[in-house]
Order: sequence, then structure tokens, then C-alpha cells
Amino acid sequence: MGRNAKKSKGRESREKQVEPRVEKVVELPYMATGTLASSPMCRDIKIENFSVQIYGRPLVVDTTLELNKGRRYSLIGTNGSGKSIMLKCLGSRLVPIPPRMDVYILDREAEANELSALESIMEGIDGKVAMLEAEAEKLALIQDDVNAEECLQDIYEQLDELDPECSRVRATKILHGLGFSTKMQNQKCKDFSGGWRMRIALAKALFMKPDLLLLDEPTNHLDLEACVWLESYLKKYDRILLLISHSQDFLNEVCTNIIHLHNGRLIPYGGNYDQYVRTRSNKEENQMKRYQWEQEQIRHMKEYIGRFGSGNAKMASQAKSKEKVLEKMESKGLTEKVVADKVLSFHFPCVGKLPPPVVSFNDVEFGYDESRPLYRKLDFGIDLDSRIALVGANGVGKSTLLKLITRQVIPTRGQITCHQSLRIGYYNQHLNDQLDGNLSPLEYMMKEYDVEPQTLRKIIGRFGVTGRDQTTPIKILSDGIKSRVVFAWIAFKEPHLLLLDEPTNHLDMESIDALANAINGFEGGMVLVSHDFRLISQVARELWVCTPEGIKPFDGGIERYKRILVEKIENELEG
Repeated sequence: MGRNAKKSKGRESREKQVEPRVEKVVELPYMATGTLASSPMCRDIKIENFSVQIYGRPLVVDTTLELNKGRRYSLIGTNGSGKSIMLKCLGSRLVPIPPRMDVYILDREAEANELSALESIMEGIDGKVAMLEAEAEKLALIQDDVNAEECLQDIYEQLDELDPECSRVRATKILHGLGFSTKMQNQKCKDFSGGWRMRIALAKALFMKPDLLLLDEPTNHLDLEACVWLESYLKKYDRILLLISHSQDFLNEVCTNIIHLHNGRLIPYGGNYDQYVRTRSNKEENQMKRYQWEQEQIRHMKEYIGRFGSGNAKMASQAKSKEKVLEKMESKGLTEKVVADKVLSFHFPCVGKLPPPVVSFNDVEFGYDESRPLYRKLDFGIDLDSRIALVGANGVGKSTLLKLITRQVIPTRGQITCHQSLRIGYYNQHLNDQLDGNLSPLEYMMKEYDVEPQTLRKIIGRFGVTGRDQTTPIKILSDGIKSRVVFAWIAFKEPHLLLLDEPTNHLDMESIDALANAINGFEGGMVLVSHDFRLISQVARELWVCTPEGIKPFDGGIERYKRILVEKIENELEG
């Protein structure tokens, strides 16, 4: 018996002894299809016939997705259009992506385990180094291929960055930029809150520096300073970045391209968000002119055909000629009419005045750990003319201040007094704590308020929750639609004072503008915690800076505050 035959027989014998492993199949509610049109050796991605659906409902339909190395893309579109699902499909590689490209999607927080934050960032580095070295050996055997040479050079650059001598320093700098002190970097992941573990996951994504980095609302758990740092970091990202963000400032600083998900199609634009707005406006203006010209030509030809189609021979011949021109125009495809995006209009009802102050803090002290007070000697008042934005690093107590006002936590010293008739509309950034996912928006409102369904339909419809979204279980809806349900709930409560804790986390830009307009038209007071510079600039009249030393008014607007942060971050990065 030959050597190969012996090997074959031995292998067959071992296969009989080992029971086949049954892989657990996880049914996903979403799916995607597409054809890879770019070279498998290329560091660019082009997917044709790209389609995405969830629960059988089409979100993206037979379009082209093209992503090029060195470009930073923002995927924009209305809430519920399918942006997050599309990123999940790419992150799960449900469509063909060049096999040599590594993909990282930030879609969950770091595991709450025994590893320190720093260890969690660097976990898996040995495996990636081994994978890159093995890939380099394969590519080195390929002769006279430009793409292979580029891939090989790219791998060598990645191996240099993952060198043990510099990788730990790089990981430390990333964590520091995202707000982790030296002590926090050595703290176990299980001891962090979910928001901080999300920062750890973001830090790991940046540290691994994949060929395709997918970020879904990366600023949601960041304070303003960390947002500025992330802007500075990402605008130098030299691979492919595809992100979803509601922050216009962030997109203007980071992105080189915009992809608009509209009516199931992916429409590419060059430039940042402001350039996209100008280009789209000019494009739609020209499209509308072309549409109107075509419709005018069609009207004239149809009138001529109708009048002279059965007249004398000469006129009938001309009518026949116009019929052919009309058929040719239609076969080539007529210009579509521009349909303007639906303009949302949120509204908080006006409920009259209350004498100031409606909330007063008198020598208030509070700390989750009594030996380390978060606040000391707070003395101030809030009235219905207040338009306050709380700014400062995470962990200094911005959200806690709102919880003190709503009595979710009680001062350890001093007194907080609220007007006896005061109604508060409190928006909690943790949506799942506020909504019952098994109920539909309409059922949720009916449970909260004893009012006829038709009235509640109008209320939630006013906040952009329309059609079948009103009767779909909340857990299936996008986070943006869930946010609108909460705002509808707040509006029906008719509050005197709005307490908004990161209200833009899941809203698209149209919804943020609608919220800003509603706040500006609201006759009551507002205290806002937000990392969105643009919203703060639209609605806040005062900035209060929260620090470990207390709360102090800031002399200047949010633009000046950001300039100070930018200067600080740039000095740190240069140092």
C-alpha cells in the first residue's frame, strides 16, 4: 500500500471515531446580498446589486456600495431607513468583502470581565500579529502583482504598529484620549458602567485599526472633550471608515464622503456634511428644472398628437414623428420629480407660568460614596426662563444633577425645593429603562394615559411615529423611533420644565432640528446634558461647567468652549 493510501486510510479511520460537530445556527432578523465587483486583492470595496432587508422588509434595494481606502464615509438617512442594519450586515460579512480585509464593527460594549481596561484593549494582539505574518508569507510568494505588493506593504506597516514596544503606549494614549485616567486604565472591566465599557470597545476598535472600521454613533457615550479628541483622531484614519453619526460638527470635521440612504438607494457625495447639503441642493434644483422641461415637452407633444394625429397626411406624419420622440424619451427613462424630505415638527404645549424659582438648591451636598461627595454647597435656582446646558467630563455629575431634581437620588445634605405645581418632562438617555419593548407605541401611550386611541395616534404622529410604526412592537423599532415615542410621551404630559439627558443620541439631523425648534418655541424651562455642540448652540442661553470642584457658569458660548477644548487636545496630541 502506498504512502498516500495509508494516509487516506488513517484519515478515514479517525473520521469514523470523531462525531461530527453540529454548529449552532443563529437566525438573524436581517439579511443582505450583493456581488463583489472589486479585486479580492484590493484594499477597496465595491459591491454591486447590494440589498438589505429586515424581517423581509427591504431597506436597501439593488444598489452599489463603493468604499475606497483612505476615505472616511458617513452613512446618513432618516430614522428607520436601515443605516444600523446595513452596518451590521457589513460587520457580519453577509455580503462578500475581500477576504484579506479585516472588518471591525462597534456594536456592543466590552465584556464585563476580570481584564483591566488596558488588557482588554490589547487582548488578541498576538492572534492578529500571527494572522498578519501568515498573510505576509503568502503574499511574498506572489510575483509581479501590484495589488499584492501594496497589501504586503500595508501588512508590514500594521506589524510595526503592533510591535510590543510601541503598542502598549499607543493603547494608553487612546484610552487617555477617551477619558480614562491611569487608575481607570488598570481597573477591571466588570467594575465599569455600560457607558464606560462602550468606550473601552471604541478604544479597542481604534487600537486594532482594521481595514474597514464600522462605527454606529461612536459619540453617544462621550463627553464633549472626548468627542473633540475622537474628531482629531479619526480625521487621520488612513484605511476605510464608515460611520453613522447625528452630529453635524463631527461629520464636518471627520468625513471626506457622504453616502445618503434614500428610498432604498445609496447615493454617494464627495466632501463633508456641509458640502453634501450644498451639492444635494444644487443637484435637486437642476433635476427639478430638467423634470419640468421634460414634462412641458411631453405636454406639448401629447397635445399636438391629439390634435393632428388623424388630420391631413403632412400633419399626421409630424404627429407620428412626435410619437416616436415621446417613446424614445420614455424608453431612455424620464427624470424623476424631486420629492422633498418630510419636515418634522415637534411641539411641546405651553402650560402657563409659575413664579420663580421653580427649583431651588440650598446648600446641597451629594455623593454616591458619602466619603467622597460629588457635589458640595450647591446654591442656585432654576425658573421657566432658564435655558441651561450642563457641560464637563463624564463622571462629574451632570446626569446626577437631573436625578437630584427628579428625586431619583436624595441629597446627603441641604434641601432641593420644587414648586408644588411643577410638572417635569424627563428624557432618560437609557431608552430601554423607560419603554416596554413588548408594547407598540400606541399601546404604550394608552397604558400611560387614559385617553382614546385616536387622540394618542395624533400625538405620536406629530413626533414622526406614523403608519405601521405606531402598532409595531417597540423592541423591533429603531432607536430613533423609540426616542420620538419618549418625546411624544413627554409632550402629552404638558411639562413646565424639560430635563434632557443626551436627547440626540439616536435622532437623525432632521429630528434634532425639530427638537431644537420645539425647545425654542417652548415657554417653560430647560436643563440639557448633551455632547452635541450644534444642539447646544441652538437652544442654550447659559453654559454651566460641572467639575469636581462644583458647578460654575461659563463666560462665553459653546463655540468658545469648543475652541478651548480643541486647543487643549491638539497640544496633548503634539506632546
